[in-house]
Formats: sequence, C-alpha cells, structure tokens
Amino acid sequence: MSTSSPRPSERVLLQRVRNQLIDYLEIAASFEAQRDFQTQAPETHVATEVLEQWADWVSPNWQEELKTPTFSEQERNAITQFQSIWENTHNTLVRPLPALDYIQLAPAWQQLRAAAEDCLRVFMLRGKLSDVEEVIG
Repeated sequence: MSTSSPRPSERVLLQRVRNQLIDYLEIAASFEAQRDFQTQAPETHVATEVLEQWADWVSPNWQEELKTPTFSEQERNAITQFQSIWENTHNTLVRPLPALDYIQLAPAWQQLRAAAEDCLRVFMLRGKLSDVEEVIG
C-alpha cells in the first residue's frame, strides 16, 4: 500500500510561488547575482532568463491569483510597480538580447534591477514562508 502525501493546500501553493518570486527578485535585483548565475550556468542566456522568468510566475491576471493573505497589500503594490517597469523593459529592449555584460549597461536594465531591489525589499519584510505548512498572517 502506498502512502502518498496529501496535496498541498492552495495557500501552501501560493506560499511556494511567493518564495519563487523572492528567488527571482534576488537575481534580478543584483548584477553580481546575475553574473554568478551566468558563471554557474554558462549555457544559459541569463538576460533572457531574468526577463522571461517574471512572466512564468506573474501572469497578466495576477491580481486574481496572487491574493491576500499570502501576499500582503504592500507586496501586491510592489508587484504592481515592478510589473510596470518589467513591461517597459520587456517592450524596450532589442531582441535577441545582448550578452549579460552589455545588457547590464543599458538604462532599461539598470532600471529593472533597481525596481527588483525595491520589490525584494518589500517581500523581505516577511521573508520566505513555509513550503509545507500554511502560514497565517
């Protein structure tokens, strides 16, 4: 007889998404972290990953998905602000994206990094939440 773990609740799944957003923001907010990522995964085009991973976690109708209380109102506001900068950057940069060393010189990329840092600062007020147990509040 197999004993499978119960499926995680919607809240735990949202907490996991929230933690993944923090992981994303830690890389997007730091040119050094981006360079480290490139060194650790030389076959990966890190600039493309940084730009496209946000869309993997934050859909166009994210306001309905990333809800309170897992995401605080302050965090939701930070997502709104970052989303605006991300959309502008996504629509502004040439394709294919240049190598990381060059894109980090672009004003749009520098603005994206700064916006990610601001958003991350808000998320780190509470930090990461449990991946297995519901966190209340």
